[in-house]
Amino acid sequence: MNEYGLLDIWIDDVVSCLKDAETGELKDTVVFRVETRSFLKGYNKKNGWHINWYDIAKDEEVYVLALKDDMSVQGLIALHRDDDAKAVFMSYACTAPHNNRHDTGKQKYLGVGGHLFAIASDKSMQWGYGGVTHGFAANKELFDHYIRVFNAEPLCFMHVYQILINEVAAKKLLEVYNYEWNGNT
Repeated sequence: MNEYGLLDIWIDDVVSCLKDAETGELKDTVVFRVETRSFLKGYNKKNGWHINWYDIAKDEEVYVLALKDDMSVQGLIALHRDDDAKAVFMSYACTAPHNNRHDTGKQKYLGVGGHLFAIASDKSMQWGYGGVTHGFAANKELFDHYIRVFNAEPLCFMHVYQILINEVAAKKLLEVYNYEWNGNT
């Protein structure tokens, strides 16, 4: 695990709700903040997640993207306020293993990655940063992918693959992705 976090999530489809990869059915989603660290114990490398979520820094706020009808977890994102940059720092973002076609060769729902980025922009708006977010792409391919898909800007100040999503790009994200906040946001 990188000391500051890495984003290694692909944006597979720009879709307002999660889309069942097999049937095309759209599924409503809900977002909630993880309130107890013990919740994260089952989300680890052994279970197909890219990181051990329980081990991330305690000052990170972790948010869950879940299906509204059954509350099944579809993705996780860790964020924290970066007052110096006037932005939200996206530390980690992972789709559930059943949604990661790059690891498993198949995928249950499309749209998880974009929803996680939208959640980060939404929190940035709530925290008074205008939607601005930044983070470190895991590699050059993902760095270029985020620039292409989200019009992210190459920042490359703290990390060779650092990206920035500005206010304009954040607004576009929030116009596309729909989810409901549940509980403490």
